[in-house]
Amino acid sequence: MRLSTNTIYAQGTQSILDQQTRVSQIGEKLATGKRINKPSDDPRGAAQLLDMQQASQINDQYASTRSTAETQLSTEENQLNQVTTALDSAKQALVQASNGTLSNADRDSLANKLDGVYQQLLSAANAKDGNGDAIFAGYSSSATAFTGSPGNLVYSGDQGQRELQVDGSRRITVNDPGSSVFAATTANAKYVATADGSNSGSTTYASLDVVASNASDFGDTFKLSFSGSGSSATYSVVDQTTGNTLVSNAAYQSGQQIALGSGLQTTIKGDPTNGDSYTFAKGASSDSNILNALANTVATLRQPVDSPAAQAKLTNTINRANRQVDNSLDNVLSVRSNLGTKLSALDSLDNIGDTQSVTDKQNISKIRDVDMVSAISDFSLAKVALQAAQQTFSSVQKMSLFSQG
Repeated sequence: MRLSTNTIYAQGTQSILDQQTRVSQIGEKLATGKRINKPSDDPRGAAQLLDMQQASQINDQYASTRSTAETQLSTEENQLNQVTTALDSAKQALVQASNGTLSNADRDSLANKLDGVYQQLLSAANAKDGNGDAIFAGYSSSATAFTGSPGNLVYSGDQGQRELQVDGSRRITVNDPGSSVFAATTANAKYVATADGSNSGSTTYASLDVVASNASDFGDTFKLSFSGSGSSATYSVVDQTTGNTLVSNAAYQSGQQIALGSGLQTTIKGDPTNGDSYTFAKGASSDSNILNALANTVATLRQPVDSPAAQAKLTNTINRANRQVDNSLDNVLSVRSNLGTKLSALDSLDNIGDTQSVTDKQNISKIRDVDMVSAISDFSLAKVALQAAQQTFSSVQKMSLFSQG
């Protein structure tokens, strides 16, 4: 077989170029630390690497979303912590206000204290987060949650609850509408007694006791009304939920216990006048707005007590506010408990996500990253092979028919 000079040169050049390419490829891996720098380096491995990188990016996105969720939930929790403190202060002020020996000046001072609590609650209800979005206005992030005058505030947001996808199979709500925080009660809320605003007698309800919480009518709304006055006074009880009259024109005596259906009873003291009435409700919307409850109590405390009727109005208002604060505090604590559950769930998901992130990075590294020891060895061998190819070509290049053996 004859080998032409051109063939020898071409083979020698190609061998050198092949070895240079190999040295360059291994050198690139050493420089980048990666075994796969482009799909052609390992097509199958590159496809696996792409899938793993996408999964890792999704996991990182969920981690970022969880961080956002934790920030929003923690912001709400901080506000509700202040609300809890404010309600505790309101309870203390109401206990002080129930002291019958206070003067008008003393009550006015307590009214100022309670007004401060009211302002604190209103500030929390209308609070905004770091982005300037209303915390308790639902989807209406640019709205003021509660608007109106003291005692007549209305919720101006909506009932929306923003959700974030914090895991592949879980979404978490990250806000509570103000109506469910400041104008709602739990299922276990206490009954609240409301004296009609037109009452002119001196009656007060001294107690409101649960007889049987499992009674079929427990939870209904009852109305207690009086007819006549003095020794001829009578009372009637109507279940306003069913419309049934439970007691009709029974003789009234101050301090007696009056049954309100099968599960509730109250004790009324004082002298009624014709037409005086009370409503006993559990979870009524008019009783649930703690902002209005405190504002109305402040207004009543500032009115002078100069008659038995005025004293009765004050006592009934304070008693009503006490139960409203209790109900509101229970509701706020329930909301906070729910927030705590969500934050705990996010912590668990973070731990799972962190573990997955480590696993993803390890798997990506196994496919993508180069084995430095092996690569250095291959690089040395490739350089030796290149040098050998260069030397061989150089030796062959010098040979001719005229060369001396």
